[in-house]
Amino acid sequence: MVGYCLVRKKMIGMTERMKKRKIFTGISAIIITAVIAAWFSGCGAGREGGEGLEEYKQEQMADQEDLADIETDASKEDNPDYKVKTLDMGSEEKKYITEKLFSAMEICRSIYEGARIEDVHNIVLEEEHVHKMTAQIAAEDLTVICGSRDENMQNYERVDACLKKAKKKEVAETDFYSVNINGIFRYYKLMFEGGTLFVTFAGATFDKNGKPVLQQIEKIQAYAWEYTEKGWLIWEKALSRNPEMDMHIFYRILPLDEKCREVAEKCIRPVNYFGNNLFLTDWDEGSLENIEFNDLFDFLYSMETGTKPEKKRYENGIPAEEFENITGRYFHTTAEQLRQYGAYNEETGTYPWLAVNGWNRVPQMQPFPEVVSCTENEDGTLSARVEAVYVEEGRDCLFAHVVTLRMEENGGFKYLGNKIDWENAYRVPAYKARRDF
Repeated sequence: MVGYCLVRKKMIGMTERMKKRKIFTGISAIIITAVIAAWFSGCGAGREGGEGLEEYKQEQMADQEDLADIETDASKEDNPDYKVKTLDMGSEEKKYITEKLFSAMEICRSIYEGARIEDVHNIVLEEEHVHKMTAQIAAEDLTVICGSRDENMQNYERVDACLKKAKKKEVAETDFYSVNINGIFRYYKLMFEGGTLFVTFAGATFDKNGKPVLQQIEKIQAYAWEYTEKGWLIWEKALSRNPEMDMHIFYRILPLDEKCREVAEKCIRPVNYFGNNLFLTDWDEGSLENIEFNDLFDFLYSMETGTKPEKKRYENGIPAEEFENITGRYFHTTAEQLRQYGAYNEETGTYPWLAVNGWNRVPQMQPFPEVVSCTENEDGTLSARVEAVYVEEGRDCLFAHVVTLRMEENGGFKYLGNKIDWENAYRVPAYKARRDF
């Protein structure tokens, strides 16, 4: 339904969580500062000449399960809900689960070996190879999903049927596989009894000799779980202390329309909500001044060239012709407008630009966008309803917005506007222009 956004406001639960998390405020600030420092020192900044910021976002999504496994000294606190309830597994059960996972990996061996892997210690596969592997697994009548969330779960029907039974507190079980760009294969077996979820999980990779190697295997009782109306299966391994110590696992079960996925991959995900405000404010072609084009340039440049802007090349600003040409490919703007909005320097003939750093962005965890519906308008434009999924708080819609686009015959497109559903928004991420820090 247009305008619909699933926002859960469990005030009592939120109050209790805030009480429990209060003592960790200082820890949160330290952790998020460390995350930002690591990202900008090169640990997560992407590879030169490659995917740049988009690669970082994909890796962040693909590895969110791994982040939930981090244990700290804070887990020794008295509240038992903060601790993962690990269940014993017998040797036969471990063997069975491992064999299930390894058999799926064998199905993908030839595709994996055909992928170009430059560094076996830091594997980054092309999405094309990941999709080929998920298709190969699905061809064996197994349920599987890509860890980057850029394609629908294949053979999802059995998982959907199981979850519908589980919501009625019936006994039910199902399983599925996941493959991500880091070459990690995962197997999940879900068992429900009386409304309680038990998860058996195994993760493995191929070593440098092409041998499957088990990285982790465990069986837990989930702290909480939910199957949302939108079709997201969300479970929390243990009570999450705060966004930086998140324990949520997210998998979309119900499929999205392929048109929605196409629009998302082409127009929405490359910009995202990171380091710019294109989707974080209301604007149309009559209020382009609301957009911080100088910060947006990074993302338009990456969409245009496939690489991220080089700091050294643009340390003295971006030449007017380059800035205006790239921006003009995605917006109906004139040079006069851009020079007015973008703090153009007439003396140097450049637009000011700063690369994203830890000191010039708002420190916060990022939601990711998914297009849930597309509407063809009478004037030939397209309205894409986007909902921001926020893993760290277990929300399948932190806020929603409608992006208006004009798709062009040559394969290009123009951004025409963005409108946030403020009435139903739980929270919109904060933003501050880099030049204002």
